[in-house]
Amino acid sequence: MIGRNQCKALREGDRMSLVIRRHGIRIPWVIVGLLATPAFAQEGPSPVRMDAGKMAGLDLVSTGGGAYEDILVEGELKFRVATLFGGEELRVSVFESTPATTDHRTRPLDVDEFVLVLSGKLVLTEQNGTVQEFTPGQMVVLPRGYTGQWKMEGNYRELAITAAR
Repeated sequence: MIGRNQCKALREGDRMSLVIRRHGIRIPWVIVGLLATPAFAQEGPSPVRMDAGKMAGLDLVSTGGGAYEDILVEGELKFRVATLFGGEELRVSVFESTPATTDHRTRPLDVDEFVLVLSGKLVLTEQNGTVQEFTPGQMVVLPRGYTGQWKMEGNYRELAITAAR
């Protein structure tokens, strides 16, 4: 977990970014920006900002890994999560896990999922044996129906964007 004193904002020209010192990750504020702070007073929906602290792993809520026990291959599932945005069509969450591997052959993903790795490493192994590794700052889209292995290494944390259910 990254402490508050390990995050800072830097101005780079006209662009702001969040830097997590421990890992040297630079995350553009356009991605960091969503959690429930209206940017403008107006009629109708307003933009919301993401919570940079939650992106850094602060104040996440512990949840059990019971929903994935049936596909757990290795490790122990201990999750910490925060929903940054829950709209009618889109859900944005920060998800953190202890090291573990799940196998989705018997339970494919039920929605398309965009993942930005924030810490640790994600190793995806497709059924044909193709292995892809994703480290902090790297992104992947997993299509609905994905049936490979999902291995989370180290202090794994991701920003996940999915269709709302």
